Amino acid sequence: MRSPTILDIIRAVTEVAPSYPEVAVWWYARADAVGVRPALVLEARDGTAPDLASIGSELAGRVGPAVAVRMHRGAGEAQALYRLLTTADRRVAARSTEGW
Repeated sequence: MRSPTILDIIRAVTEVAPSYPEVAVWWYARADAVGVRPALVLEARDGTAPDLASIGSELAGRVGPAVAVRMHRGAGEAQALYRLLTTADRRVAARSTEGW
């Protein structure tokens, strides 16, 4: 299987993200060295713990096992990250339209 392009990864993320509302932001980390896989870095919403194994499995079904999945490291994040998708919190969106 060929290595996925960034467009393949973006398409996979946009397809998978609606199933995981607990993920607020989906980031992309490029591979820094030979033999190191690129990674999707997940930023959880409100202290939730996304199921990394399920997300990784679902993404692997779309782009193959070439992309790792891990949680955001906060201030300890040393690698440059590229934001792929920010998901809206439906509860906040619903409250913001009340009274219109």
